[in-house]
Amino acid sequence: MTSSVPPPRRPTRWRRRLLAPLIYTAALLLMLEEWLWDTTQAALARIPEWPWLVRLQRWVERLSPYAALLIFLAPTLLLLPVKILALLSITHGHPTLGLLIVLTAKVLGTALVARIYALTRRSLLSLDWFQRYHDRLLALKARLTAQLRATAGWQQVQRLLKALKDAIVRLKHALAARIAAPGPGAPWTRALRVVRRLVSRMRSK
Repeated sequence: MTSSVPPPRRPTRWRRRLLAPLIYTAALLLMLEEWLWDTTQAALARIPEWPWLVRLQRWVERLSPYAALLIFLAPTLLLLPVKILALLSITHGHPTLGLLIVLTAKVLGTALVARIYALTRRSLLSLDWFQRYHDRLLALKARLTAQLRATAGWQQVQRLLKALKDAIVRLKHALAARIAAPGPGAPWTRALRVVRRLVSRMRSK
């Protein structure tokens, strides 16, 4: 006599509704982190290639896997006292200062971690356990982002952003066309006529 294994129960509707805000919040945070990561990397790419900086980056690239891991985790540990300082500022009645400290630490920390990751990625991925968790994190991020982008609210926001971008492009084209072909009553046209009159009077004297 064989025993049948019952199929796994699917999440109920109320459970999905309760988890949905958490999933969307996590997806937004991941997307914000990715945007901040890419933006800071683009900003760091514009820094001049000073010789000492080039030598430092080459030294980091040649580190062993666990030394690279230590360098990769160092910014998080170094910024921990800064975050504690921000928390103390907020608790002592200085929320604006605390928020500024948190935002500054977040931007600088993300920029530093992103750059270190770019330099140590090959060494870090040579560790089997690091690559395993790295792939799982990327898969989780892709799944959460896909769920967020499939919602009607996200698609509506995207349509609004696209309409706004199209309106800005049309406005730029209209301004460029007006500047290229100014009308007879444009201010710069009247100023040009005044200059021409002054030049003609000076020549006639």
